[in-house]
Amino acid sequence: MIRGHNINETDRVTKKAWGENWEKIDIPTILGIFEYPRVKKLMNIVTGTLPGSGRVLEAGCGLGPWVIKLGELGHDVVGIDYQEECVKKINDHCGEEKAFTADIRDIPFGDNTFNAYLSFGVIEHLAEGPEEAIKEAHRVLAKGGRLILFVPHLNIFLRAKAPLNYLKRNSLVRRLFKKPLKDHYYQKYFKVSELESIITDHGFVIEKTMPVDHIFSLVGFSDIFRDKDSYDGENTLAVILGGVLEKVLPWAGAASMLVVAKKG
Repeated sequence: MIRGHNINETDRVTKKAWGENWEKIDIPTILGIFEYPRVKKLMNIVTGTLPGSGRVLEAGCGLGPWVIKLGELGHDVVGIDYQEECVKKINDHCGEEKAFTADIRDIPFGDNTFNAYLSFGVIEHLAEGPEEAIKEAHRVLAKGGRLILFVPHLNIFLRAKAPLNYLKRNSLVRRLFKKPLKDHYYQKYFKVSELESIITDHGFVIEKTMPVDHIFSLVGFSDIFRDKDSYDGENTLAVILGGVLEKVLPWAGAASMLVVAKKG
């Protein structure tokens, strides 16, 4: 929890910050991520992990790129998000109800409804912790259903930038340099053992935990690794060095970790 903030206020600020983020992007633009080498790698992991049939829920789908793309690939997938405008944009784009306005801690579907539950960088934004979200995931998954979680990983590049990022967000520093105060979403970095323990405590069996998205570690570290002509893409240098990171520093260089677990 953020020092000096209560949980409700932190959740409010986080929701507001995400809403402002999604306002700047349209669906055709965000669907362009599937042309990025790093996202193609993630897609291969996801499609290789999803069950061959059954319903899929993406919890915290944002503007729905994964809901839309996986649907195009033949998966029966729906999404939920607490940003009403995002849900409206997804359904307008799809021409049918593929997304629903809901909180991942209170999912509007019955028990044992889904065969897979996807979460791409969502549970780390819950100020009170991910327990209620994991509990709901277990409830809506059928027996043997898969939980597939991506969460950010505190890699060497984030550690290197931490002092500067702190100063950029510090209200006193911003006032000193006459910069406007900004809302920032809450984000927690989990230790592997910590997250695995939470997941198993809620009735899941861990199948695998792995470091992923080494290319994005570089993209987030410096603009020299960005493809300037894309929304959030990487250039050739990032792809090459990301491949090296994956082999040489698999955990220290990973932007995210993936946890796959099965409902017992």
